[in-house]
Amino acid sequence: MPEKSGIALVTGAGAGIGAAIAKRIASRVEAIVLLDLNREAVNMLAKDIHEQTTITVIAHYCDVGNSDLVEQVLSRVKQQVGTPDILINNAGIGGPFHQIDEVSDEEWEMIFNTNVKSIFNFAKRLLPEMKKKNYGRIVNIASVQGYLGAALSSTYVASKHAVIGYTRAIAAEWGNFGITCNAICPGYVDTQMGIQNNAVNEHLKKVVAKTPAGRIAMPDEIASLVDYLISDDASFINGASLTIDGGLTCHVGVS
Repeated sequence: MPEKSGIALVTGAGAGIGAAIAKRIASRVEAIVLLDLNREAVNMLAKDIHEQTTITVIAHYCDVGNSDLVEQVLSRVKQQVGTPDILINNAGIGGPFHQIDEVSDEEWEMIFNTNVKSIFNFAKRLLPEMKKKNYGRIVNIASVQGYLGAALSSTYVASKHAVIGYTRAIAAEWGNFGITCNAICPGYVDTQMGIQNNAVNEHLKKVVAKTPAGRIAMPDEIASLVDYLISDDASFINGASLTIDGGLTCHVGVS
């Protein structure tokens, strides 16, 4: 694949990790599609990228857990720039901190729709098109909580375990057609969703104390790994779950 080629689609692109990914990979692709629930934020990002690059940039509102809306958006995108062959499933939601018996059916469905069904919604529609090209790159943003348990975040934990499993299934099923699918598992990241001091007392301080690197990640660091995974250099990486957490998941000591 040429250095600058392909059509990328990034979900949850309005802020945080998604925005950092979009900015980072824009120099690699011919066109980029930005999706988010926040119309104003995603439109501002599109304008910013358009001013700094020569590529085609499109922004759409989309509830990625809604199959009908995804179908409609992809139809419009196909007419505007073509069918994406690089898919970054970044949209995610954590939900409130509470016990399993306090989780409502509505909360469970909202988290799983956003974190897991969204990947299905795009994969179902884009994988056959990638197969025709004998080329495709999918990167799913999971979490270190896709490896571990976490009290008071049971639904989020379950959804991120599902993301890792689904990543592996896609890789196994479609890897023969020039398609790779990998997951990135960040630890705590400097975003509004990543550090919730308003929800957990001194959350940042507690997280940093448990992280061997002595800090949390910046969104650009996650974006850098995404950029590598969609490059030719990473064409033999398929079905991997790559942790980027400053050593957090390696540390079970008392200090």
